[in-house]
Amino acid sequence: MADVVYFVRDLLFVSKIREAAEQLGIGVAPARDLDTLEREAAGARLVIVDLRLADAMAALERLARQPNAATVRTVGFVDHERIDLMEAAKALGCGRVLAKGQLAAELPRLLAPAA
Repeated sequence: MADVVYFVRDLLFVSKIREAAEQLGIGVAPARDLDTLEREAAGARLVIVDLRLADAMAALERLARQPNAATVRTVGFVDHERIDLMEAAKALGCGRVLAKGQLAAELPRLLAPAA
């Protein structure tokens, strides 16, 4: 199991996540669908969710129902003007919601506790 699981399909952000994790020596795993996300998140310390994905809210709902939900940090990211998605993610228990630019800038600091 990986320390960090990402539910992200945008190749730019996938490469940023993988690069930052590699520099910190952290294991990462992609979750390409909801079932994989649920399975991989069971052993993760951090889950990163692209809130622009059509099934992002369903992903957050599933993560909130997991037995380890209280100990797994969840970070969502979206375009800064999508306040509706930011609020919806927070309502579903997403611990931190960032604009895309914030995620890119803060990625090493977000991943560090998982090291």
